[in-house]
Amino acid sequence: MTAAKLVQSYFQQLTRGCGNSQCLNIYCSSNLSFKYDRKLFEDPNNVAAEAIKLAHDYGLAYLDEYMNSNSFLIEENLQQIIMKCKELNNWGLLQKLIYSVFSNRQNLSSSFLRKGFPINSSTNNDISSSKTASATAKSHFLHDSRITLENNEITLDFDLMKRSIKLLMSYEDEVSVTINDALGALFKQIDNELALSKKAELEDDANFLNIFFIVFQLPYLSDPICIFDTAYTFYSIFPKLSIDIQMKFVRILAKQKTDLNYYVSHVQQYITMHTFRWCDHTEINTTNESLLSSERGKVTLDSLIVNYIYGLP
Repeated sequence: MTAAKLVQSYFQQLTRGCGNSQCLNIYCSSNLSFKYDRKLFEDPNNVAAEAIKLAHDYGLAYLDEYMNSNSFLIEENLQQIIMKCKELNNWGLLQKLIYSVFSNRQNLSSSFLRKGFPINSSTNNDISSSKTASATAKSHFLHDSRITLENNEITLDFDLMKRSIKLLMSYEDEVSVTINDALGALFKQIDNELALSKKAELEDDANFLNIFFIVFQLPYLSDPICIFDTAYTFYSIFPKLSIDIQMKFVRILAKQKTDLNYYVSHVQQYITMHTFRWCDHTEINTTNESLLSSERGKVTLDSLIVNYIYGLP
């Protein structure tokens, strides 16, 4: 989609809307909770200015066809869907959205993006919203020259993501089973891609690392019910990735100082639970600290976190 066509699409959406009174996109005139002052938009110049701003800042992300496709999460859409579910006293709409997003690498990695970075959802593999990024239907991977393994740049908006996850966890009873099931499908997808020798392409995907920060924000990683299944599969992915992307993950994680203890507790809880289970069926004849080094997906990540974070001066 050309820039001119994108602006035109936003202009039509802001003025005429999609015609669906149940539309969940607050950037669409048909939405009953339309984000803007309708009187202000009686002046087409104001509409044009906002259409240009949306196209520049968000690319395709706030167009109806993507906002209503259940293909990625943004804060405003999540709020709208929760309000709708409460109104209907039916959480099916939210559960459908959550499963669609959390079960798919492209969809989850395209959620909660910073302004100016493109989505790469499963419904949008052939279109890019940034001049510096590209994604194709053949590869399903999105490349952006601003994001490299050497720097600490990331497309994820941490504050936006944290607010959204906190909101989502307010309805934990309604979504916990769905999230757990979806994560199982997500980790299987990533594991399959790694098995197909897609590691280099995955690690070069500008949005790929976002997945791990989003999942790390979920309280389920420390839940004893999930720790031997979902959490184990999650941590098992790390040793299959390069040390460069693992180090980038830890470097960025270390910057989230307000949540650092929370993040580290995930790993500590995981190691503790697995150590107890390991000891139940293992006769220990040595005090060698490397005893657990063969436990797949565990010590590598913990060592990185402990050595990097607590080793800082």
